[in-house]
Amino acid sequence: MSLDADYLEEQLLVLLGIPSPSLHTADIADHLAAELVRLGLVTRRTVRGDLLAEAPGAMPRRAITAHMDTLGAMVVRLKDNGRLAVRPIGSWNARFADGARVKLHGESGAVLAEGTLLPTKASGHVYNEAVDRLPADWAHIELRLDLVETSPATLREQGIEVGALVSVDSQPRVTDSGFINARHLDNKAAIACLLAALRAGGLPQDVRLVFSCAEELGVGISQVMFDGVEEVLNLDIAAQGEGQNVCHDGVTIAMLDSLGPLHPVATRRLIALCRQHQIPFTRDCFPYYYCDGDAAAKAGLDVRNALACFGADASHGWERVHRDSLLALSRLVSAWLPTSDSGS
Repeated sequence: MSLDADYLEEQLLVLLGIPSPSLHTADIADHLAAELVRLGLVTRRTVRGDLLAEAPGAMPRRAITAHMDTLGAMVVRLKDNGRLAVRPIGSWNARFADGARVKLHGESGAVLAEGTLLPTKASGHVYNEAVDRLPADWAHIELRLDLVETSPATLREQGIEVGALVSVDSQPRVTDSGFINARHLDNKAAIACLLAALRAGGLPQDVRLVFSCAEELGVGISQVMFDGVEEVLNLDIAAQGEGQNVCHDGVTIAMLDSLGPLHPVATRRLIALCRQHQIPFTRDCFPYYYCDGDAAAKAGLDVRNALACFGADASHGWERVHRDSLLALSRLVSAWLPTSDSGS
């Protein structure tokens, strides 16, 4: 079966609609597990909440990982002015929070209210030039809830307390020119690419799928997810920008990230597959970048890590990717899956 671009886009939009800040990923894991079962796989969860999948009776020696958690925020104080002070979940700059539409979740995960993240001085008509002088940091960001009564006492009566989860709306928009604009393309776009590859060709007996729930916290994957695994293909975002060599319409293969070089054997395999299957690609280095497999490497696990990425603009902000890059990454995954040789 050939790659289904409509299925890829459909799955991406569904994933983007499911809130999943780090460690709060049960809902997206439920969706993924149901889809993977439909594709003939068996799934299980780790205690932490990571999702693993493989073919029935599999004996995995290889793994593909794509994290399902995203950035978000958490309430740290109920303010007397009716707004909420928040702090980020994951690493993202407060300037990208300005104007974001969000949902506020209660202890059960239910949505208690919607709102907007705003600077503490949000109106030029009120504060004049003080708006321009306001620092772009989380101490000067607050959450304005779409509720009529917002005194701290009233909010507490509704179950809104310190520690409440704030999920940021993806706000996806697909353009006629083939671009997909959305928050949280990192890393839901990679998951959609993986699903499209699985639907087209299935999952070999020697491959395990790992969907981690805390990559944005720098936790990544651990021994329980990699038991018996020798080589790992990490799927994630490649950030376009000055000094980078990202392929906007193909695959970007990382040679180095913040931990150091990716494994040369696993990386050369990806490059050879791109050449063999005429998949457009570039090579790049990411000095301020962390992927799932880095956690395994830092823990001393005996695995080879490779990192293949879709190319996107404005990572951890107002992200944008072209459909061609997603299809190219799906093609690379499809080519990698049957490649069972784990040698050099």
